[in-house]
Amino acid sequence: MTRQTIYQHFGEDEKAFVDKAKDIQRQVEDYYSLQLTDFLNPRQLQVMRTVLGQSSLQTFSSGDFFKSEYARLLIAPDYYVFDSEDFEISLIEIVYHSKFNQLTHAQIMGSLINKLGIERQIFGDILVGDGRAQFFVKANMAAYFINTIKKIGRVGVTLKEVPFHEQLQLSAKAQEQDILVSSMRLDAILATSLKISRGTALKLIEAEKVKVNYATVSKPALELVLGDMLSIRGFGRLTLTRDKGFSKSGKHKLIIDRIAH
Repeated sequence: MTRQTIYQHFGEDEKAFVDKAKDIQRQVEDYYSLQLTDFLNPRQLQVMRTVLGQSSLQTFSSGDFFKSEYARLLIAPDYYVFDSEDFEISLIEIVYHSKFNQLTHAQIMGSLINKLGIERQIFGDILVGDGRAQFFVKANMAAYFINTIKKIGRVGVTLKEVPFHEQLQLSAKAQEQDILVSSMRLDAILATSLKISRGTALKLIEAEKVKVNYATVSKPALELVLGDMLSIRGFGRLTLTRDKGFSKSGKHKLIIDRIAH
C-alpha cells in the first residue's frame, strides 16, 4: 500500500506518525535490524500496528507483557526470536513517608515533565496505590531519574529500580451511565456526562484540558463516534460504548463507561 492509500485510514494530524511508522518499517526491512519505539499511547500503538500489519515484520508491545497503557513497540524481522529484555524498560519505585503524605499521579507527572524537562515519551505508566507509587521508564534513563529526583512537590523521595514482579496491580472500575444528548458534539457530551454547563465544558476545551483518544482537542463542535475515549483533567475518563438509538424528542440515547478521579 502507498502512503497516500494508508493516509485515508487516519486523521490529518496522524499523517506524520504514519510516516514515522513507514520509515521504521523500511529500516527493519533494509537493514534486518530491531527497532524500538518510545513509549506510545494506545492510539499510537494502534496506528503503528495497523501500518506495520501490511508487512511481514513482527511487532511486540511491552504492554502485553508488563500490564500498562503506554508501551514500547518492538519491530523485528520475521526470523527474530522474542526476548522481553529487548524492550529496554525499567520499573522505578518512588519511596516516601506515606504516613504523612500521599503522592498523586498529577504531582509525579509534573515533577517528571516540568522539573526535569523530560518528554512524555521517555516514561510510561505512572502507578499510584495506597502509599506506593511506581513508573516505567526507558532503561537507559533509569539512573538519571534515580540520581536526580529527590523531591516531588514538597515530599522528599528516594527512587529505586524494582523487578517487574513487584509491579503495582491497579484496577480502575468503570461505571456505566446512560446519557441523553442533543448531538454528538464534544461540548454537548462533555456537559451532559459530567453534569456541568455547556459554558464550563467550553472552558475545559479552551484550556486544553480535554483529550479525545489521547490527542488534545480544541474544537467544541468535534463530532464524536462510538468507541471514542475522552480524558478530562480533573474529572477522569469516559468512553462512548453503546448507542441506544433516539428518544421520542430526537435526542441520542448513549451509554458511556466513566472512570472518575
